[in-house]
Amino acid sequence: MTARLPARLLCALCAVLPLTLGAAPAGTVPLSAFPRERIAVETRASFRRHLFEAWRAETPQTREQGFMFVEDREVRPDQAMIFIYDPPQHVAMWMKNTLLPLDMLFVDQRGCVVTIKQDARPGSLATIGSRVPVSLVVELKAGTIAAQGIAVGDRVLRLDAGWPPAEQSCTRADG
Repeated sequence: MTARLPARLLCALCAVLPLTLGAAPAGTVPLSAFPRERIAVETRASFRRHLFEAWRAETPQTREQGFMFVEDREVRPDQAMIFIYDPPQHVAMWMKNTLLPLDMLFVDQRGCVVTIKQDARPGSLATIGSRVPVSLVVELKAGTIAAQGIAVGDRVLRLDAGWPPAEQSCTRADG
């Protein structure tokens, strides 16, 4: 009888463990509760405007959470998560508890993309830094930056918020 108990316990743990690994902890804000807005990324290389529906993370709790515990199938290629910082600041991101690979745009107060991270790996604890103070971080599904030809010096607009307030040039020397 005692030899069967560990086997039964092991079977029970094997059945429950996959359910708890991806489960969001209590207090996690569901993605549907994040405010939404439209953003555009204007690329200089192709003179195109790429539109995205974005979830907005602007409180300490939502900025800490972001896309954590969100499955890849829950995010379309035309969706994004934006993190808002007012005033602009040096930002460091990581992929802890993030289940989908991401591309990241770090955007200064003029709306200029100043730093890019492509294909951040799910679950990684590596720090991804902005290098300079930023007002916005945009997270996109991995591969979006390459597919859309987005580069440092391109511009991000928060269409519904009228941001950035002034039209300024984003030159390579600026970023």
